[in-house]
Amino acid sequence: MQLALNKGDLLFFNPALFHAAGTNRTADLHRMANLLQISSAFGKPMETVDRERMMLALYPVLQQQLEDDLLDAQELAAVIACTADGYSFPTNLDTDPPLKGLAPQTGQQLMVRALAERWNRAAFADGVEKMRDKRRG
Repeated sequence: MQLALNKGDLLFFNPALFHAAGTNRTADLHRMANLLQISSAFGKPMETVDRERMMLALYPVLQQQLEDDLLDAQELAAVIACTADGYSFPTNLDTDPPLKGLAPQTGQQLMVRALAERWNRAAFADGVEKMRDKRRG
């Protein structure tokens, strides 16, 4: 399907739609488009980020920063929000049921709990592995 668009036209489409730009064969015109990807608040981005690996790499650093009193609660929350997954889904609710609340534990909640309870690095790695296994279940 092709659409003839004029300067300033706006096009909205479902993010699940497969789309591609066609070849620009017009010699005397330079075309440009801005693509803004606006997702549902309940969606997950298409980009792949290895959040588990990031959590495992950052955990001992955060432990040390907290021990040295170099992070306040707001800074810690910001680092965890940028590192660990804050959304419980997708998951398998048969193997990863909600324990407290309406959704299973997130990576952010796991990281906050581990730091608050001062888990060692091995215990945290085990917790991350168990969470991953339950989600894949």
